[in-house]
Amino acid sequence: MRELHDLMDDVRSDLTVVRWPDSHELRRRVRRRRQRTIVVAVALVTAVTASAASLARPPHRASPPPPAATSTVDASPVQIPQSALLRPEDVGAGPDTQNDGEGASKPIDFTFPLYFCFEKRAPELLAVRPRYSHGQTLLLGTESDRPDRPYVLGQATYRLTASQATTFLPDLRAALKSCQDFTQTGEYERPEGTVEARGHHNWSIVASGFAGDDSILVRHDAVARNAKTNQVIGESNALLVYLRVGELITVLDPRAGISADDLLRIATTAAQRLCTIADPPCR
Repeated sequence: MRELHDLMDDVRSDLTVVRWPDSHELRRRVRRRRQRTIVVAVALVTAVTASAASLARPPHRASPPPPAATSTVDASPVQIPQSALLRPEDVGAGPDTQNDGEGASKPIDFTFPLYFCFEKRAPELLAVRPRYSHGQTLLLGTESDRPDRPYVLGQATYRLTASQATTFLPDLRAALKSCQDFTQTGEYERPEGTVEARGHHNWSIVASGFAGDDSILVRHDAVARNAKTNQVIGESNALLVYLRVGELITVLDPRAGISADDLLRIATTAAQRLCTIADPPCR
């Protein structure tokens, strides 16, 4: 399995230098590649395709248009300073932290399999527009001395309205349940040619209520099978954390191989950092 984990880390590190297209171009590409992406995502950690970059944390994607603005003005704090996010020493990373961007009204990021499932079964989650967001990637080494597979952990943090934040994790729990046995078919590229494949996805909540005001540790298991022979041609699993502190939501996306216990510890630290800017303040 070490080789599979190394491939995941290598692919994710490559994404840190990618210049992503704008939302209109990305929406067009997502539509065109929808079927193929799901199967590629399943195959990522099996090291059987060079196109597997689709599984790693995707950029901000085009989603349904935001709801119409209201006349209500909220004067509470908006921006999310770097000081409120995880630090390299919190996750055993090097001194460098890559800022993945910050701003207002960007959609919440979900992994591609979840994005496609929510598009069909929970579109309301894709329509959530945070008041502000700030993302970062924690890496090993330094810019001048970077190892081959530097990715340690990605963190995306969002400031929602109070009502959005209160309902986000309950809605996410329900959406994950609705996405059980989510299946898509598409073309799977192998050295010997293209195979018609079927990707099967399941999400399970393996821990809950361990940090902040609310939190879940999610495990994603996926299997790709040859659509004609039913032979397994790819398998993967991954962990994600979603947690809430006040009206803040943070998502933690670790490299392959980070244990659940270590991820829960990191999540507790992340919640403590967010307490400094939460509104209302942590109790």
